[in-house]
Amino acid sequence: MFRGLYTVTSGMQTNQKKLDVISNNIANANTSGFKKDVVISEAFPEMLISKIHGKMGSDLNTQYNNLKLDIKRDGQGFYLKSNKGFFTVDSSMGTSYNKSVKFSVDEEGYLKTYTRDINKGIDTSTGFYVLDSEKKKIKVDNNDIQIDDKNGNVISGGNVVANLIHKPSKNVIGTINGGLRLDRIQTNFISGQMKQTDNKLDFAIKGKGFFKIQTEDGIRYTRDGSFELNNKGELVNADGNHVLGKEGIITIDKEFKISKSGEIYIKDEEYGTDEYYEKLDIVNVLNVNAFRKEGNNLYQIEEGIDPNEQQFDGDLLQGFIETSNVNSVNEMVDMITVFREYESNQKVVKAYDEILGKAVNEIGKV
Repeated sequence: MFRGLYTVTSGMQTNQKKLDVISNNIANANTSGFKKDVVISEAFPEMLISKIHGKMGSDLNTQYNNLKLDIKRDGQGFYLKSNKGFFTVDSSMGTSYNKSVKFSVDEEGYLKTYTRDINKGIDTSTGFYVLDSEKKKIKVDNNDIQIDDKNGNVISGGNVVANLIHKPSKNVIGTINGGLRLDRIQTNFISGQMKQTDNKLDFAIKGKGFFKIQTEDGIRYTRDGSFELNNKGELVNADGNHVLGKEGIITIDKEFKISKSGEIYIKDEEYGTDEYYEKLDIVNVLNVNAFRKEGNNLYQIEEGIDPNEQQFDGDLLQGFIETSNVNSVNEMVDMITVFREYESNQKVVKAYDEILGKAVNEIGKV
């Protein structure tokens, strides 16, 4: 009975976090370059459950004679479903057992679950290790991997390197989890609208890409191109942090204009011609799943993860700013939905409280 109480309580906690995120999105609906956040939730790890005083199976081979895997390819990844046995994943909350799993091979050759990067490519940087039948990490060589659909063997280089299927005894009747939990807060990097300002220090990135900002704590990334010149003529953001060029800090003391690729041209007063001066350091970051918001419209890459910077291939617009990608109406609808879910969970908690009250005050009467 208490397990149900824990389940609805975890749901209420997750809904509270969703409400906080939605409120922050609405508050930044008019912030230049702001990207909305969404809450990614997941169930607690699936734990095996067994029959009380059940008889333990002695012949596992007979029990799993008809094992069959449904194997589908997802680009460079795999999606597997099993009719018997369980796949094992080493999640952040402990070992989880599931009838299906999706994984790919990371840079070190280990099998890990994955998400998609901004170009819809496979990203294993925030994934979890897939374990073999002995709860050990699985490693293959040179991304050479095949899966035997009849027994779950992992084959690499012509040799069996592991088996994916955990085979519990007949006493195990399934799995159960303890409710819902917050997995992570994911930023939606869809572009906002381009708003013309005619301010020569306003820049908007059309397409993919980020400005690089030098702060006291290191390099940060942003989509907010509302820049200024400080008293030294250096290009800075609203907080006074330097906007980086390919050669470092940018100092501008003459009339200038910027090309679509970010090249800065200074006008030669004597000849009246435009001469190349510097180039803004704008990069396309593939691994945006590892971005963490720091505040002041800046992003920090998660520690220990490579941002995977690529050459900027979008367009830079001078005299424009990118508006927020938050749709206030949609956020209000989401807020109402969260309130209703929270209210439903409250009613369940109240029902449990009444049941417990009766158990204490009435059932115990003689």
